[in-house]
Amino acid sequence: MRGGRLKVLIIALNFAFAFSGYGRYATDTADFVLVKSAKGIDLYERWQMVASGELAREVKAVFTVAAEMGEVASVIKNEALGLEWNKSTKVYNVELVEYDGWICYLLYDLPWPVSNQDCVLKYNAHYQPDKINIYFHGTDHPLFPLREGVDRIQDVKGKWVITKSEGDIKIEYYITTTPSKTLPRWITDPIIRSNLMETMRAFRNILEGD
Repeated sequence: MRGGRLKVLIIALNFAFAFSGYGRYATDTADFVLVKSAKGIDLYERWQMVASGELAREVKAVFTVAAEMGEVASVIKNEALGLEWNKSTKVYNVELVEYDGWICYLLYDLPWPVSNQDCVLKYNAHYQPDKINIYFHGTDHPLFPLREGVDRIQDVKGKWVITKSEGDIKIEYYITTTPSKTLPRWITDPIIRSNLMETMRAFRNILEGD
C-alpha cells in the first residue's frame, strides 16, 4: 500500500512540474504551431493547461538581429524607447532599475472591440557569456494602482532568450496569457498576432538603427 501511494505521489509531482513555469520552459520547442511569418520574423502558438485549470495561449516570436546581446537587454528596459517598439501602447514606465531586475508598467490602447488593458511586469535577467535569459511575470506594485475603465492583465508570464548565433543575435520572445472571456478568438487572434509582429519588427529596427 505504501509503495502504491508513493507511486501516485511521484506521478502527481511530475504532472505538477510539467505545467509549472520551469516545466514549460524546459520544452520550449514542443507542440508549437507556426501561425504567421513575415519579414524574417516567425510567430508560433500553443495552448496548454495552467495551474488555474484554464487553457492559456503561449506565443513565441523568433528572429535574428545584427546587434550585441547587451544592447538587446538595454532596449527592453529603456523607458524612452518603450513606446517606439511596443505597438498599441500609450504608457511605458520603467522603475526600480537594477542590473538584473526592474519593474515595467504598460498601458495598452487597443482597437475596438477589445477593451483597454494594462499590466505590471517584474523582470529578472540572468546573464551568461553566450546567452541572456530575461524572465517576466505579472505583479502588483503601489506605484501602479488599478485604473478605472482599464482591465488589469494579471495572469501573464514569459521570457526573452537572447543568444549568439553565427555572427548575429537570435531572439526568442515567449509570452503566456489566458484568453479573453468576453470576446471570441476569431476577433482577438488577428489583433494579437498583428500587434506582436509589428512590435517585434519595431524592436529589431531600433537595434539595427533603421
